[in-house]
Amino acid sequence: MGVTYELCAGLVDKPDLSLEEIARQEVLEECGYDVPASRLKRITSYRSGVGVTGSKQTMFYAEVSDDNCVGAGGGEPREGELIEVVKVPLHEAMTFAYDERKPKTMGVIFSFIWFHNNMAPKYKISTNV
Repeated sequence: MGVTYELCAGLVDKPDLSLEEIARQEVLEECGYDVPASRLKRITSYRSGVGVTGSKQTMFYAEVSDDNCVGAGGGEPREGELIEVVKVPLHEAMTFAYDERKPKTMGVIFSFIWFHNNMAPKYKISTNV
């Protein structure tokens, strides 16, 4: 069975919830971190699968710590989800993003580049470029 590196994601199928609240639920379910919706920073929206489905995706950024970890994550097996949470050290982020041997979505690559350009300088983090 093949696996890919992906960002936490979910369907926008709850009209009574904001995108931030849906993202919060997905982070909890898939990654095991309880992050208040107010701490999710909207980065951008974009289209994926253009030419096939053209689904709209919205990307958020959140900082987490061990204090936010309330479970192992892993998704919902009843929904066929097989998720392993992978933590990439910040100093290896850009090497990971451009490593073609690691199958990943364009969203993963974009998120690492966004972090490198927008957050790494703020924290004086070398992301290995």
